Amino acid sequence: MQQYLCFADFEFTCGSPAHRLRSEMLSVGVVICDCDYKIMDTFYCTARPNHFPKLTSQCKRLTKLTQAEINQSPDSETVLEKVAGLMDKYSVNELFVWGNFDKPGLTSDRKQHIQFRKPHKHIDRVCSAIKDIQDEMVKEMQLPQAISIEELASAFGYAPETGSFHNALNDAEALYTIHKAVHTSDFRNCPEFAALRQERLDRLAAAKAAQEEKRRETALSYELSQEEKEYYEGITASGSEKAVRRFIHIRLKLVNSFTKYPDEENFVMVVYDQPKRVRIMPESKYTKAKSQGALRTEFFTRSSAGEFIVEICRENED
Repeated sequence: MQQYLCFADFEFTCGSPAHRLRSEMLSVGVVICDCDYKIMDTFYCTARPNHFPKLTSQCKRLTKLTQAEINQSPDSETVLEKVAGLMDKYSVNELFVWGNFDKPGLTSDRKQHIQFRKPHKHIDRVCSAIKDIQDEMVKEMQLPQAISIEELASAFGYAPETGSFHNALNDAEALYTIHKAVHTSDFRNCPEFAALRQERLDRLAAAKAAQEEKRRETALSYELSQEEKEYYEGITASGSEKAVRRFIHIRLKLVNSFTKYPDEENFVMVVYDQPKRVRIMPESKYTKAKSQGALRTEFFTRSSAGEFIVEICRENED
């Protein structure tokens, strides 16, 4: 294990024409602490891009950096030489970051250096040391999905002393705060964190419910046959959520296929076991290869679809 922990954040060029595939480093912030979370060192420096040194309006708005700051800044290779020096000083071989953009961002910056025939060994060194800890932290905090570093750090009482978030040093300090809270406190009983977690759970549940309602509306948008009406009313009245989900799932496949191929009369349903899924397609698009690994393959017509769907759903009730 490392004797010291290193938390880092990078800001990169953004907005047209400096899109993700041609991003370059604008700034880096580093916080190094010991295993008791005593801060040993911090570092911050801006960098001047080679390809797109002029900041876009999006960059200015997001990072609060000014063109004057960037114009006076050294090259990212020079900046990251200092970061590599800190890594050597504290024998650090991992730089913890939040999210999966930093490594691709530095990889892109490296490409610009190659294009401009500039050295990049320190960019390589820092890039290879980056470790995205977002997923493992989200899992450890039992969050339903990733949450911005700003929201999480704020829940644990962090606020930048100067500037705002999307400042590389502030975000590195925010990540340090989150990591420290998770590993040194009863963070689950922190009221602000608990409220944030519940809000996200509620939001996710609401989004899922809305999605399910949209799926239901689409599945029922194509006129139901008499058999389907009676079956759907019956499973709805019985409260069998599993049967309802199965019916809506298959009927959605049917509606999508009927809508996509309005002139087709003959259709095929292929039911697979691993993973368990259903495909419905016109018979004209079907080949035997599409039944490879299938549990069953059934042929039906547009006019008999309602009766056929009910039959398939009833078979699966057991």
